[in-house]
Amino acid sequence: MRKQTVLQPEIPIISLFSGCGGFDLGFAKAGFRVELALDINQVAVKTYNKNHGRGIARECDLATVNPDDIVALIESNSLAAPRGVIGGSPCQSFSNGNVHHKKRDVRHTLPRKYARILKVLNEEYDLDFFVFENVLGLSGKRHRKTFAKFKSLFEDAGFCLFAGKLDALHFGVAQCRPRVFLVGVNAARYKNADFIFPTGNSRSERTLKSVIEGLPEPAFFHRDLKPKDIAHHPNHWTMQPKSKKFKNGFLKEGQNQGRSFKVLSWDKPSWTVAYGHREIHIHPSGKRRLSVFEAMRLQGLPKSYELLGTLSAQIQQVSDAVPSQVGKALAKQIRAFLTECDTGAMSSMKDRARIGH
Repeated sequence: MRKQTVLQPEIPIISLFSGCGGFDLGFAKAGFRVELALDINQVAVKTYNKNHGRGIARECDLATVNPDDIVALIESNSLAAPRGVIGGSPCQSFSNGNVHHKKRDVRHTLPRKYARILKVLNEEYDLDFFVFENVLGLSGKRHRKTFAKFKSLFEDAGFCLFAGKLDALHFGVAQCRPRVFLVGVNAARYKNADFIFPTGNSRSERTLKSVIEGLPEPAFFHRDLKPKDIAHHPNHWTMQPKSKKFKNGFLKEGQNQGRSFKVLSWDKPSWTVAYGHREIHIHPSGKRRLSVFEAMRLQGLPKSYELLGTLSAQIQQVSDAVPSQVGKALAKQIRAFLTECDTGAMSSMKDRARIGH
């Protein structure tokens, strides 16, 4: 079990429910190194490895895996002992928009599984911290008891907890995306320390125009379309606009005609990028839905990023992503926390939180 707390140039971490890697990208930019990333989605794992390199993502069903097997994977591959764990389990079952809630939805138990894995990793590696991300609905009235139970399990894993709400809009992302975050710090080592979340800056709010204006028209899906045949970017494609509403002028900029027909505005940020049932937001022109690449830009993914798989697989990946800008701001605050706890200089934490970038 590791006892020393001297920070390394890059802090090794493990990523659970890593998806296509947006959140992890933010941590990487703040001086963390993901040693192992695990996710059940085979295509997302391939996307992760294509963009992050080193083949660090592995396909794994975290709902059924034995936590000891994760330890064995770390040891058998001679990976650096992790100092932290990050990730957010699939969130649809806690979403306020989920009107068809099922008690036996396996996704409802994934935070519990996260806590079990976390406890084993903490016993083995004496972790410094963890981060858990989920939809705002998890902390709401409907799931209050469930959220309290999850927090109890995280505490039992050996951590002092801090809960915060961060909106990607305040971190330079052109999208309203509020999420709840739990940051846990080692209860034995940081018992009396106070973690302060980054606050971001409302002046950094961006509009749709600032990130997708001027892009060429995307390709429309057809069975023989290959990524190499799509101009501008391999993900710059979208569904065929089949409804008459796309042709008769019915869809006006800024109109909200239900989940299937939300028309974005050029001078405002996007609604949350979460396209269940392929209900992709509509381009301000009203003539088509956004392309996957446009949605990626709204999620803050860099232009060099590429999602793999079918159109449906790409839509799922971009919907599940956590903007890297939020990850980076949170990661910088965690790194500052660890550094200042070790040096006993906690006075600057509040000043850093106000910046959040």
